[in-house]
Amino acid sequence: MKRLLFNLLRLLLLSALGGAAWVAHRAETLPELPAAAKPREQDVLEELRLAAIKRATAFEISEADINRHLAAVMPTRIGSRAEGWFRLQDTRVELEEGRAHVVIVWDVRGLRRTASIDLAIRREAENYHVEVLHGAIGHLRLPRGMMRVLDPTLRVITDALDAEIKALFQMTQITFGKDKLLLDSRFTSA
Repeated sequence: MKRLLFNLLRLLLLSALGGAAWVAHRAETLPELPAAAKPREQDVLEELRLAAIKRATAFEISEADINRHLAAVMPTRIGSRAEGWFRLQDTRVELEEGRAHVVIVWDVRGLRRTASIDLAIRREAENYHVEVLHGAIGHLRLPRGMMRVLDPTLRVITDALDAEIKALFQMTQITFGKDKLLLDSRFTSA
C-alpha cells in the first residue's frame, strides 16, 4: 500500500511539472501595435530631455507611443544574436493604474517565447525605486523571487534604454495611469 501511494504521489508530481513546463512554453499573446493617431512632433527621448531642461511642464506619453518608440529603437540598439539561435525580438509595455506590465519576446530557433514582469515605481526623497511585483514565463505566473532568471535579459534591455531611463528619472514625478505614463518635471515646493 505504501509503495502504491508513493508511486501515485510521484506520478502526481511529474504530471504537475509537465503541466508547468507546458504552460511556461506557451507564448503570451501581444496586442497589435496601433497606428499613430497623429504623428509626434518629436521622439519620446527628446521630449523627456526637453522637459527635464525646462522644468515647467506636466505631460503624458501614451502607451502606444512608448511601444512605437521601443519597436523603433530596440532592434538598432541590441544586436542580440547569441550563437545564431537566440534573438531578443520585441519588448512591449502595457500601462495600468500604478503598474507597468513589460512583455519580452524572444525568438529561440524559430519558436516564440515570452516572459513578462509587472513593475511599480515609487520615489523616496531624491531617488526612484523600481519594484518587481511578480511576473510570468509564458503563461506560468511566478512570484517576484523566481523572476531572477530574467535578470541578464533585463540588464541588456536597461543598458539599451539607458538614455531614456536617465531622462525619465530626471522627472519630479512619474505615475503609471491606464494606457499612459504621467510625468511632471516641475520643481516641487519644499
